[in-house]
Amino acid sequence: MSIHALCKPRPSVFAADRRATVLNLDTFLKGQVNGPEFFEENFFTNGMLTLVDRAFRHLGGAGAGSSVFLLSQAMGGGKTHSMITLGLLARDPELRIKVLGEFAVRETTAADNSPEPGRQYLRDTFGQGYWGKREGFIGLLEWLAALGNAEGMNEWIADSAGARILAGRLRNDHA
Repeated sequence: MSIHALCKPRPSVFAADRRATVLNLDTFLKGQVNGPEFFEENFFTNGMLTLVDRAFRHLGGAGAGSSVFLLSQAMGGGKTHSMITLGLLARDPELRIKVLGEFAVRETTAADNSPEPGRQYLRDTFGQGYWGKREGFIGLLEWLAALGNAEGMNEWIADSAGARILAGRLRNDHA
């Protein structure tokens, strides 16, 4: 297998109007960053996952420690993307549910498909708001679970199983 056979660049890599695109906070503040497109084209690094996790647990009242985060990466280390990520998720509740729901699936699959870490992640992140969002999470998880059965979606098989198990746990979460 060659690198060309394994790696398929997304079409926007070749788009003339996107070649010189550099995101800055002004772009976000002016509302010029499309959230769904941003998350389709950007990869969550471990540092960004940690930042988002701690920030939303703190905002949800779970007391995740300090409310100040030191972003100390060198130039090109993702500080602006991390801040835009937090801003997009804070501004758009539906996008936040989708993205953070996917984090809960990762927690579930990382725990050998035990649904408790995923459920606890959602409860800690959304606090009392969890109960009002639970049905939305179940719908999202059931949709993610179906991806494992779709043709050409083999990379979703493990996450699909985790989503199915977590959806079942949330459906039966009464306390």
